[in-house]
Amino acid sequence: MAEQLADFLKHEPSPQPYVVGRGILPVGGKCIIAGSPKSNKSFLVLNLLLDLAMGRNAFEAYYKSGAPVLPISKAWRVLLTEQEMGDQGLLERLAGKDGKPGLCTGMENLDALPFFIKSRDTAMRLDTPKGRDFINQEIASVKPDVVVFDPFAQFHLSDENSAQETSALMRVFNHIIEDYGCAVIVVHHTAKETPDNPRRGGNRLRGSSAIFGDIDTFIEVQRKSSEHSREPVLGLSFELRRGEPIEEIFVERLMDGRVRYLGDGYEFGGTAKKDQGPRSKYRDL
Repeated sequence: MAEQLADFLKHEPSPQPYVVGRGILPVGGKCIIAGSPKSNKSFLVLNLLLDLAMGRNAFEAYYKSGAPVLPISKAWRVLLTEQEMGDQGLLERLAGKDGKPGLCTGMENLDALPFFIKSRDTAMRLDTPKGRDFINQEIASVKPDVVVFDPFAQFHLSDENSAQETSALMRVFNHIIEDYGCAVIVVHHTAKETPDNPRRGGNRLRGSSAIFGDIDTFIEVQRKSSEHSREPVLGLSFELRRGEPIEEIFVERLMDGRVRYLGDGYEFGGTAKKDQGPRSKYRDL
């Protein structure tokens, strides 16, 4: 039954729990991480998921004050569903290749890490009943706190420019959140800008504005270094519905795929690097 305003205001609001604090990823929330091709967004996502599964502040990034930039308060159970790299590509990024280290090189207690992967299976579809059932079975078997879809375009054959069709896809994520109590991260692409149609913030997402209108957080990944850089600098900008504004931060994608925070106050300018801050033992392995 509906309540009169005075009665409604007597309720004590419950604090919103977060998978990633500062309003970035609420428990039961939706986040899109997007960038142009070759922006290293999938490398960045893998680093973030390892940090989530380990209960470690993302990218081990801290301000000079000691406060975490992207706080993670505990270990979360993670399911990565991906349709781009496949098993071999993921193995090379995680375990390394030809004697070169990967993201998991030197890590201990991997058997206890709550990180699960379902890679490149065309049965995973958001736009068909059979595909949704298949995805639901995977989620039900893992019981994750966070489910990742990488990349969005490979999970459907809908018209991303259609508000009606993209809204239907976003409702699938809503049902996943409601049915399984998990948060959802979607990896997507940004659209190309034109002089006649400059895009800003969430409007840079490829496809209908219905996508941005249905999420809690948009994180844009921009490659700042040239395409020839072997350890590129990436800029991360945030648009939040539930938190205070966060200034753009800068990270570096190392040759082994790990992502390193470049420090509070870092300014990108060609190859110059200022105030990189301390590296952790893990990040320097």
